[in-house]
Amino acid sequence: MSDGIALYREFIGGNERALQRLIELYGQGLLRFIYGYVRDEGLAEDILSETFIQIYQKRKFRDTGEASFKTYLYTVARNKSLNALKKRKRKKEVSLENISRETQAFFVGEDVEEAAQRKARALVLHKALSALKREYREVLLLRYFDGLSPERIAVITRRGKKQVYNLLSRGKAALKTQLIQMGYTYENF
Repeated sequence: MSDGIALYREFIGGNERALQRLIELYGQGLLRFIYGYVRDEGLAEDILSETFIQIYQKRKFRDTGEASFKTYLYTVARNKSLNALKKRKRKKEVSLENISRETQAFFVGEDVEEAAQRKARALVLHKALSALKREYREVLLLRYFDGLSPERIAVITRRGKKQVYNLLSRGKAALKTQLIQMGYTYENF
């Protein structure tokens, strides 16, 4: 997406508003991606902020044509997420606050019944994804929730393109199996 690199260039040129527009453009997808790693809403928001702070402070991305700005941004977020997981593993923290925040989520603007059905499907899908191997979950989130190509996923995850295709295939099969084991049909998702 050329919008990201154009905004980044504006930002490097001194337009502080361009950074805000980058956050608006990529923030929600990045937050979802980070949450897929850390499973903690507050921590995911912190990592999202740290990602954009790094972009602001270091301004290291070089437009070489090999990788997009979005790929670079997701790579930074992935590395920060993995570092946070290492720290958390050492501390072994459990946050009850985040569990209650998730259960209070509400889909604004929808019929209550539709919102309840959508929330139920999202929770089932989240539970099924959580049961998958991390590498399956990672590529599935990047591909189907963030819309990244297998080539970009390969760059972000530091894997070969063929390996990404294999992980996507195996991940979809594992997700289907997990949903069936939970009593759901794959086609409903």
